[in-house]
Amino acid sequence: MTRREIAETIVAICKNDASFCKDIKGDDPDRFLSEISEEASEKAFRFSVDRYLASFGVRGHLYFYRKGENESIGFRVRRYQDSLFVTDPGEGLPLMKGDEIVAIDFDPIPRAAEKFHVFVGESADRCSDGWEKIISYSDKITVTRGGKRFEYPIRTYPKREEKCSYEQKRLNEKGYYIKLRNFFDEAEMGRFLDGCKAEIERSRYLVIDVRENCGGSDTVFLPLLKFCLEKDDVMCGKPVFPSREEILYTERNAENRIRFYQSYLERSVPEEVRQYLRRLIFEQRKNRGKGFVPADGDGFLFPDSGSLLPEKIFVLTDEGCGSSGESFVQTVAGLHKVTVIGRPTMGICDYSNLAYFDFGEYVLHYPTSRSMAIDEGKGMRGRGLQPDILIPWTPNHLREDVDLMTAIQFFGE
Repeated sequence: MTRREIAETIVAICKNDASFCKDIKGDDPDRFLSEISEEASEKAFRFSVDRYLASFGVRGHLYFYRKGENESIGFRVRRYQDSLFVTDPGEGLPLMKGDEIVAIDFDPIPRAAEKFHVFVGESADRCSDGWEKIISYSDKITVTRGGKRFEYPIRTYPKREEKCSYEQKRLNEKGYYIKLRNFFDEAEMGRFLDGCKAEIERSRYLVIDVRENCGGSDTVFLPLLKFCLEKDDVMCGKPVFPSREEILYTERNAENRIRFYQSYLERSVPEEVRQYLRRLIFEQRKNRGKGFVPADGDGFLFPDSGSLLPEKIFVLTDEGCGSSGESFVQTVAGLHKVTVIGRPTMGICDYSNLAYFDFGEYVLHYPTSRSMAIDEGKGMRGRGLQPDILIPWTPNHLREDVDLMTAIQFFGE
């Protein structure tokens, strides 16, 4: 496909197939299409596409990439007041955790926020991924360290291998800690929980860290729910995901989603999940072309009984928690033994259930479901799920785990 054809297809999908089409118009598509040139550099083409997609304000669930792409700026940042701080310097880069970035292409950070408003929106202090996108399209940043200032030219580096999905450790005799970076694989989650179940069940307190959880599938976190329920919790046996969403069944979406579900069936998944996927395929075939249709209940129920231990669970959240990670927080946040600590989640579950369009060289991912909470003014876009105990982020978080220390303080109660 030509770049023009790719851009026109992206516009058509955002207008007709993406589930935010009912609520968000985005940037002027004619202006976007006028920018597309077959002769322009790859960087210029990608910037135009990314800027257009960013104008819809749908973080995490609307993105475009080139197949085989495996490069990034190599480091992570976070905004605090009028600076960006390096939170993860990567490996082999002349940057350090805590380095303060005060300008991008000589624009002070507040001015850069205005200039590239489309990438960070009104939450410029939250959108770390937006800032990293801005930096990737820039030439240099101005960094301060120990009172000295230097310019750092932006380059791309091979993406590092993902860290281990799950971690666990004993905090003290009373408390246990598990870190869940994603919910990608039911089998991997099963093996992890088999390995630490005994430790969890002898602990009065459990900390579940989903601050970096980028999502996956909601079915993966189902085995965790028993620990989150009290022995005779009122939620025992009730639906985990009460139907509060509608699915956009266009011809294109049905084709794309069926392909996705069938590929998932080829994996090693529990029979309950396999039946669920078959039902989703049936729903896609039955409703294709009908537009928005309220979703049926999914049939997943909370366990019939909770657990005596742990007595209390602390869930650590941050803006890095999105998609199914965010869905986990939403599912357990109202349970009596659960306290959520940290900062609001990414706020991307208003529009979920991604489909993808394959352009050959490129791929576009976009959402096909819409939360009906939006109609009640209770959508989470741009604000996320609020924690029970809010701990604003500061550079002090780079020196010590303030959130975890706060949770441990409750162990004495």
